[in-house]
Amino acid sequence: MTYEQAKKQFVKTITSLGYKYQNWEIFSDFCHMAAISLRQPFEKSQTLEEEYLSIIKKYTKKEAEIFPELLSYIIFALTDKFGDFLGECFHLLDLGNKYKGQFFTPYHISKFMAQILGDKASEIEIMSEPACGSGGMIIARADAMMKAGINFQQEMMAQAVDVDILCVHMCYIQLTLLHIPAEVIHGNSLSLEIWSIWRTPAYYMSNAHNILHKKIETINNVEVENKSLIYTQEQINTFEQGRLF
Repeated sequence: MTYEQAKKQFVKTITSLGYKYQNWEIFSDFCHMAAISLRQPFEKSQTLEEEYLSIIKKYTKKEAEIFPELLSYIIFALTDKFGDFLGECFHLLDLGNKYKGQFFTPYHISKFMAQILGDKASEIEIMSEPACGSGGMIIARADAMMKAGINFQQEMMAQAVDVDILCVHMCYIQLTLLHIPAEVIHGNSLSLEIWSIWRTPAYYMSNAHNILHKKIETINNVEVENKSLIYTQEQINTFEQGRLF
């Protein structure tokens, strides 16, 4: 299935329940549950588990079958090529909110901006996106690095922030599926408030994380404890082999 075919099927599947639910409700519920499902194997949370169950219970068993189907379309699309899949579907479903300014940058513009940055200038490229939306700019930069022969999964680290939890979920889903090392923060870049942090599996597995962790440990030749490292090296090795336990 091509990227465009997957996009059409994704939108069609969302609207198939339009007789009973609003497109916004189905889309946001899907993103919320998909983000939780991708995070739970690595960072188990009873609170998130309860959030998932509270959402899914309002759908019948038959209706709930569309949610894994929707996730499969994202996987098909991003396997075909890089792109801001969820951001594009968001606009195709006419879910933009002019009052919140939720109009995501078209991917071809993000890609152009990412390409003019050139090759990475240092050992590890650290990218900060203070208003990440669905993560299109980060995806575009990873796309540009890959085309330049750079392994973004090992040599890139991104920090994405957004005040809207739907954007956080969208961004987290796409960066996780593309195995981009990143922490996606539900917060306010202006007030510096942070409500939750969603770290992709690649964040813990990447060479970027290991190098940054090592640098933190040896600041001014003084060993510093890095409390963000929640997994042992043995656990990380297990994850890298595609096993959870």
